[in-house]
Amino acid sequence: MNENTNTSTSQAAPKTFDIIDGNTLMAQKYEPLQFAVEKILPHGLFILAGSGKIGKSWLSLDLCVNVATGGRLWEFSSEQGDVLYLALEDNFPRLQDRLNKIEAASIDISRLKLTTAAFGISSGLLEQTNDHLANYPDTKLIVIDTLERIRDTEFDKNIYACDYRDMTALRGITDKHKLTLLLIHHTRKLHDDDPLNTLSGSMGLVGSVDGVFVLEKDTRTGHDAKLTIANRDTEGFCFKLLFDPEHCKWAFGGNYDAQAEKKAEQAGKDEWLILLVDELVQDAWSGTATELCDALKAIDPEADVNPLTISRRLKGSITLFKENNIIIDLDRDRKNRTITITRQDDDQRGKEEV
Repeated sequence: MNENTNTSTSQAAPKTFDIIDGNTLMAQKYEPLQFAVEKILPHGLFILAGSGKIGKSWLSLDLCVNVATGGRLWEFSSEQGDVLYLALEDNFPRLQDRLNKIEAASIDISRLKLTTAAFGISSGLLEQTNDHLANYPDTKLIVIDTLERIRDTEFDKNIYACDYRDMTALRGITDKHKLTLLLIHHTRKLHDDDPLNTLSGSMGLVGSVDGVFVLEKDTRTGHDAKLTIANRDTEGFCFKLLFDPEHCKWAFGGNYDAQAEKKAEQAGKDEWLILLVDELVQDAWSGTATELCDALKAIDPEADVNPLTISRRLKGSITLFKENNIIIDLDRDRKNRTITITRQDDDQRGKEEV
């Protein structure tokens, strides 16, 4: 056997595990978890994801300014330090314009360092980053906008392995330096009740980072959004945000209560249904669920109604209809289900209440 081969194999494959017993582990003194932004963004490797043009860059730029100045992101204070922002889909004139819009020009942002070009993961990014950190050792936050711009490694059929490999390479930065590395990324168009499942790519991305922030809007043109935060070492958060188009900032709206939001959304749909029925029925109306949906859509082509659920929605809102002097009667014989809607005048309602 070749002696060199034997030595190489021995070095690459240790014969025993590098272990520590429980008592020794508990006796160790480790530094507490540090934060770029208290409670929500610790040091480590993180992803901020959202659909295209949703406002991720506005949020990340605001975050950068707050850390560079020691300001507050919403109700959370930042740990002041140098910040490196890799705006790889922008140019300097656009960045200047954006900083003006978020009113950062009137404050000292000299600790914010910006660039619009960088090498890829396999072609020099890590070396660039380590050189920068040698020059600016007090860097607390690095933002890479976007992750896709630095992924130049080879891809094969095992997407999970490729995602995990790239995240492991980037984790080398946060393992060596006490800072936060935030990667701006995209989500898929397909809806999922779990926001973490919407990230573009495999679960290798989620599994290999310290936390994921997902920014979602109900509608493309709306200003309301939900920010879900799932971190490995902190509690989870879900916030309501409101985009301020005048100052191009995301304003804090408190904790997001999914159940309350769903009830409010349903209440809005029920109120709209009552308005449509009120406009449709002068004295009385009778017909099938399909005929009722056709009649309501003739009034509003965008009406959220369909024959499969209209009867259930009417039945669930009978009290609300009655408060608006509208009586709903759902009848069924062997052949058809008939919906009868009648308008009750004030005299009739008064007699019933007596």
